[in-house]
Amino acid sequence: MKTHASVVIIGAGIVGCSTAYHLAKLGWKNIVVVEQGPLFATGGSTSHAPGLVFQTNSSKTMTQLAKYTAELYSQLSTDEGPAYYAVGGIEVAYTADRMQDLKRKLGWAKSWGLDGACLLCPAEVKAKIPLVDETKILGGYYVPTDGIAKALRAAEALAHGAADAANFYGETLVTDIKTRDGQVQAVVTDKGRIKTDKVLVCAGIWGPRVGRMVGEIIPLTPVQHQYVKTGPIPELAGATEEIMLPIVRHQDHDMYFRHHGDSWWIGSYQHE
Repeated sequence: MKTHASVVIIGAGIVGCSTAYHLAKLGWKNIVVVEQGPLFATGGSTSHAPGLVFQTNSSKTMTQLAKYTAELYSQLSTDEGPAYYAVGGIEVAYTADRMQDLKRKLGWAKSWGLDGACLLCPAEVKAKIPLVDETKILGGYYVPTDGIAKALRAAEALAHGAADAANFYGETLVTDIKTRDGQVQAVVTDKGRIKTDKVLVCAGIWGPRVGRMVGEIIPLTPVQHQYVKTGPIPELAGATEEIMLPIVRHQDHDMYFRHHGDSWWIGSYQHE
């Protein structure tokens, strides 16, 4: 392990790997990334996230960030396959209020430069997703470049992209951060001490534990929500691709759906 670093990044999930990649692109050298779990299936959110990427947001900054993410991930891959499937995304409307909201989203998309976004009538939604009952919806909002990010592949590919400037150490637990007069001096791990004056905490749900090492409160708490997989669906019988159909959001019931082979995977934020 290196004993000196320009910056130590704690956590090698998607945030830590992306941080190392972008610092490297900005010309930083001697970056060290330490991860308590294995590289790159670290056991946190990156290992569990279903990976839906919807780019439209009321914030121009967030829309442009999501658009950049989709464009970047579309260029990444590992030996396992691509890091991004641009299958498109559709949000459906069950009520007139929701349909009005989708019209508003289309306005944001056009204003923020998100190409290809459009409104669909019920029949057009069904044409893209045959399992939809078009009699139950008023329409949909469609973005063709939305899709599914394979988070572990993206993290690994970003790490490889930073390889000339960064060293990654898995199975390496941070046990302390040494400071003097409010300035970081070193990061202590169970594999050795790394001298540095800069630390980036990219530890996800373990962030508060790292914060306490320097007397800082990081206001973060772990949460979980339901994510279920159906059995085989007759309409998808024989499907061999992991995902071909657009991802779906049904915000009136706080739910999202994604195709996976011969089944659907469903997420819900209504935990009751």
